[in-house]
Amino acid sequence: MEERVRNNEPISPASYIDAATRVILLNGDMDNKLANFEAMMNTLEAEFIRQDMPQSKAKTLARAEVDYKDYLETKALLKRIENWVMLAKKRATIQDI
Repeated sequence: MEERVRNNEPISPASYIDAATRVILLNGDMDNKLANFEAMMNTLEAEFIRQDMPQSKAKTLARAEVDYKDYLETKALLKRIENWVMLAKKRATIQDI
């Protein structure tokens, strides 16, 4: 699908909707991964705050404890997936007209 889009080949609305459906199903794994990162950071931040640390410092240290780069990449990937699904639906609607 990605290659067809890059080559500007015509794609049927059904193909777009089918691909979007598959992407949405795979999106669940990314959602779970992101939730785990956020839970870890919140737990660490709470522990640091319990140690009478200022919240801003606790938040910074919590981010340093987890793989924050992976967290941000996962978050960005989820945003791209959401945008792709939205565009796929719009393109399918436009091609139906």
